[in-house]
Amino acid sequence: MQYENAKDILPASLLEEVQKYAEGKAIYIPKRTKTKGWGEASGYRDKLNKRNTAICGRYSAGASIMELSEEFFLSPESIKKIVYGKKIDLPEYSPSVYSAEQYSNAGLGEEWVRIYLENAKVKMPDISHYFLSELVKIPLRLIEETDSATDTEYERSSVDIPLIILFKHHRFRVLCGGNYLNCLIKEKKNAHQAFIFVPNEEYGIYMNNFGKQFQRHC
Repeated sequence: MQYENAKDILPASLLEEVQKYAEGKAIYIPKRTKTKGWGEASGYRDKLNKRNTAICGRYSAGASIMELSEEFFLSPESIKKIVYGKKIDLPEYSPSVYSAEQYSNAGLGEEWVRIYLENAKVKMPDISHYFLSELVKIPLRLIEETDSATDTEYERSSVDIPLIILFKHHRFRVLCGGNYLNCLIKEKKNAHQAFIFVPNEEYGIYMNNFGKQFQRHC
């Protein structure tokens, strides 16, 4: 290993501080720990990989896109992205429709939602028990306001952010973004981009009544 003179590398102030502890000594400075990729620490990525592997295996065995969509509670578009394996370079995450669109186009809409909810300190529904829609445009008149959609002052960002919606008991409710929804309503918006969680047992009801009507944003 080649040694370097600390005075040629470190700023004078930092060198002076190091000298207090190791003056005249040869020391080794280890590399920083490699940052884990998305979903590695929580096991989320491994869970998705196993699910996607199962989907590809069933597709290779002759299952159709629609059969896989119903079996795994994913939209046909999501199934196609998984089995066709199209690779898309993702941009840096940001709480915006643009970023959500890029993730969704790459078949990773779930990952964008996970990061967004994690930053908002909202628990994400278990993907093994819920269907998560593509990024769609939902008419705001269908969404019922909840306790999170209060009259509290909320500074509307110039950047559009998807709503996170829960469809349960045949009703659309805000899971995250209630105050933002209020702002959109005050602006007289008719529809807005959203990801929609649906319990697996209500998947058929959602798809028959709404899933085929909502406009995909991507």
